[in-house]
Amino acid sequence: MRKLLAAALVLAPVSVVASDNSLITQFCRTAVKAELQSAGKVPPEGMVEDTCRCFLAEVQNGAGITGAQASCKAKAAEAYAF
Repeated sequence: MRKLLAAALVLAPVSVVASDNSLITQFCRTAVKAELQSAGKVPPEGMVEDTCRCFLAEVQNGAGITGAQASCKAKAAEAYAF
């Protein structure tokens, strides 16, 4: 799943607007949900959307994919006591 998200980020311009309809947001949501599902966890309401908004913001501000993923996962875990 991470490879799919990485491919989408490479193919899509970084200046993509972070909207609910953006391709990157859709891939991010799918990846986050799949990762949580494989861990046997159900995300609290708003967690997936907040995590993907964070990811998009960090990448648009120059963070690498791996760094943005790690940072946003940590922020989500803290914010949602997950």
